Amino acid sequence: ILRVLGENAIAVRTKAMKCLSEVVAVDPSILARLDMQRGVHGRLMDNSTSVREAAVELLGRFVL
Repeated sequence: ILRVLGENAIAVRTKAMKCLSEVVAVDPSILARLDMQRGVHGRLMDNSTSVREAAVELLGRFVL
């Protein structure tokens, strides 16, 4: 999933964030990994609104 977050296609990055969100829903401890934190942080600053929204949704689910 982390490799796909660097793809050029916006739809692919958005889907990857949504997949990562599903993984976090099952195992929130995965966000303790530094590579996961960097991946999510990078997508929070993505050029695409839909990718940023997916990243914020992931963090929102994690916080709840």
